[in-house]
Amino acid sequence: MSYTISLKAYSKIILHCSKYPHKAINGVVIGSVSKETQSVQIQDAIPMFHLGIGLAPMLEVALTQVEIYCDTKGLSIVGYYHANERVNDATISDTAVTIANKIAVNCDKACLLIVDNEALGDQTKSGLKLQVLKSDSGHSHWKEHLSALKFLDEQTIVNTRKLVQNNMAEILVDFDNHLDDIQLDWTNPKINRALPNGTIQ
Repeated sequence: MSYTISLKAYSKIILHCSKYPHKAINGVVIGSVSKETQSVQIQDAIPMFHLGIGLAPMLEVALTQVEIYCDTKGLSIVGYYHANERVNDATISDTAVTIANKIAVNCDKACLLIVDNEALGDQTKSGLKLQVLKSDSGHSHWKEHLSALKFLDEQTIVNTRKLVQNNMAEILVDFDNHLDDIQLDWTNPKINRALPNGTIQ
């Protein structure tokens, strides 16, 4: 199974990290799964929380709204992303495993993306560690995928860096922001418009 990620999805994950550099953050990724080509295409990312990321009631509300949104777009939730609070910490937390397991119930090819903060400064690396659910001896666990997460656009890292430099993180909306002010749109149309045809003008 191969995994690819769009500029739209990758940039929102990195902008979410940039907006809250001293906090743990999380979100889900949405897209499509092709059994014919054995591939998962991550088309967008939905930033969720930077406060109390393990709170079950808010998580349920957020996931329900994302599922409804996906239904209107012909997409599905295909994974979960998570960044830990400390820069040098790229481990998988219990919270990340719990939420990723929940997503995997409905998508058996779901992925878990852990942000590797130390790798984000490297122009050749995505800064995301790809984990997939494996079953060994009757026990299921998330394990690093042998193949790297691939970009749909080879300029993804460069274009995302431009977004960060242009302070687009300031306008990124996650579900915590939306719950504070329901007029704030967690689909982030302003950021979407900054990426016409996959490039930044």
